[in-house]
Amino acid sequence: MTGLRRRGAPPLRTVFFDLGDTLMHVHPDVPTLYLETCRELGLDVEPVGMAAALHAGERHYREALRAGRSFESSPTEARAFWQEYNQLILGELGAAGDTASMALLLAERFWSPLAWRVFPEVHEVLGALRDAGLQLAVISNFTDSLTAVCRSHVLDGYFDCLVASTVSGSQKPDVSIFREALRRTGGDPGASLHVGDNYVADILGARAAGIDGVLLDRSRAGVAGMFDFALRDGLGGTDGVALDCPVIVDLRELLELV
Repeated sequence: MTGLRRRGAPPLRTVFFDLGDTLMHVHPDVPTLYLETCRELGLDVEPVGMAAALHAGERHYREALRAGRSFESSPTEARAFWQEYNQLILGELGAAGDTASMALLLAERFWSPLAWRVFPEVHEVLGALRDAGLQLAVISNFTDSLTAVCRSHVLDGYFDCLVASTVSGSQKPDVSIFREALRRTGGDPGASLHVGDNYVADILGARAAGIDGVLLDRSRAGVAGMFDFALRDGLGGTDGVALDCPVIVDLRELLELV
């Protein structure tokens, strides 16, 4: 594709990236990770039941977002929310006994470096951008395990800084986390670009800080899949709506920048 940057924009100096589902993904996927962990805990769970439980968890997550709840802005908030989230899932599965300890194990497994894998094109793209002299950084709604996850998968060397929401004190789409990344890189918003897979958190958040965004749509879901539920509610649906930002399906499309 062409047109990743606005006409007349200053020369690009800094590229920010989201982490989850942009640079890395849970391996092999979230349902399998939860299913295998629950079976290790002795729960008799089938894929259909796990899918239903995770759907309930997703509803809880979205309701928290809708209510404007901040749950990834500090280690304490993150631990409390994901404990609550995982205990809800365990309740949906009919788990009995020490569900608090079970929920803690689910969180530990999810945020562990062992749970994550790098998308195939990532090393190629990050290497090319660095070779072109660009600054790179990560801005992610993530726990304080962000550095360990990146280091474990040999990604940390590409980046000038890694900004995790629980460490910075704000979560996307709050403009503060983008400003913190700009401060730490010495970046100019107009000479920066942010790449992520969530329209509201990544594109609208970056835009509020004066940074242009590129939306990554790996699943080719289009408008219906990429608009966050809150935005859909505000628009009354997505029929006839076009995304107002560049959209790519593979990070290699960023190589036109260099």
